[in-house]
Amino acid sequence: MLYNRTVNGGHFVISFDNVINGFLAVVMAPLFFGASQDPIIQLLCSYAAYGALFVTGPVGALMFGRMGDKFGRKRALLISITGIGCPVFLIGILPTYSMIGVAAPIVLIMLRMVQGFFKGAEYSGVLIHNHEMGNKKISSSANIISLGCFGGVAAAVTCWFATQEASPVWSWRVPFIVGGVLASVVFFFRMKIPETDDFIEIQNQNKTLKSPLMALLRSHKLEMFVGTAVCAMYTSFAYSSMMFGNRLFQQAGYPVSQSMIFSMFDMLWISISISICGRIADRIGLVRQIQIGALVLLVASYPLCMLITGELTLFKIYAYMTCVTFLSASIASCSAAYVLRLFPAQCRYTGFSVTDSLGAIIGGATPFMMLLFSAVFSTNMGCVVWFYITTIPTFVLICIVDRRTRRAVG
Repeated sequence: MLYNRTVNGGHFVISFDNVINGFLAVVMAPLFFGASQDPIIQLLCSYAAYGALFVTGPVGALMFGRMGDKFGRKRALLISITGIGCPVFLIGILPTYSMIGVAAPIVLIMLRMVQGFFKGAEYSGVLIHNHEMGNKKISSSANIISLGCFGGVAAAVTCWFATQEASPVWSWRVPFIVGGVLASVVFFFRMKIPETDDFIEIQNQNKTLKSPLMALLRSHKLEMFVGTAVCAMYTSFAYSSMMFGNRLFQQAGYPVSQSMIFSMFDMLWISISISICGRIADRIGLVRQIQIGALVLLVASYPLCMLITGELTLFKIYAYMTCVTFLSASIASCSAAYVLRLFPAQCRYTGFSVTDSLGAIIGGATPFMMLLFSAVFSTNMGCVVWFYITTIPTFVLICIVDRRTRRAVG
């Protein structure tokens, strides 16, 4: 049982590494993108470099998805956690722009792309392993996602310590080194986990597919679209609170270290919210909760963005973050269970990994896009444009798939 739980610990590590990359983007902007003297340009470049973490995800998802569907979930999980831990550790010891010049941002982006390549299969592999070991309740998947948010809380606390005014200038490196060490611990325990029941059954019946991706493209194109859209929607809203919220605190005049600790409470709140929403979904139904959540997000986007216009106060920022976080949790708690049910076991790893990675590219662009729209419209109200872009197509696709499913059953 202990070894099975350490599979889920991989999501804790992913979230820890993901959040330190996002939170420390503000700190790392002048350190790695010092070629420009404009702070906004530095921050845009830093957020773009953060987005590089998601660009290679679909490629890794294709490779590891095929590996997981053909050779087993365990093998893919062992390799993916290794590929996540090594790059994040190397970022922790990477020389800055003042040391090696333009090579610093180039290597930083390359390491994030390598990390993203392996990340594309890690998150999906954890949830698939849990699902195929018999834990098929919505709340079971939600609890894993909640555990990942606790990884974000741990990351926020670590970043807060690392950004204190009295901390050494190199202290930003500590969270990255810690992330690499945590990944090695998970790898050690994963070596003893069993293969999943579903994959053993497929293997015993000789039903493994030569090309899972081709099977998906032939028979599950719509499912891939809706899976991507669901992931993009909930990550966009979650990142708008977690990552862009950090920017809002600094706009309000709070120092970096204080912004980190403020954001930690939001991470804790989203973790609690996902667990609560997972239990609600067990009662009211998976599809119904996603539809209601998407509709409420669509309607609430405009008034929520009004909260972060004008003079920013701690109350206004927290009101925005609290509402956005809970609404995104209503989708996030169901997202994994929903997407897992879209694909048969023979191509589940590929289908889930690819759609999650594609959606993560869109969601990972949120800090950059919200900052860009805010700059274009000269107000944070511009953020609503990004919310509409990610919400409207998702709501429509969910309704189409639900209607088609009802017809098939009827």
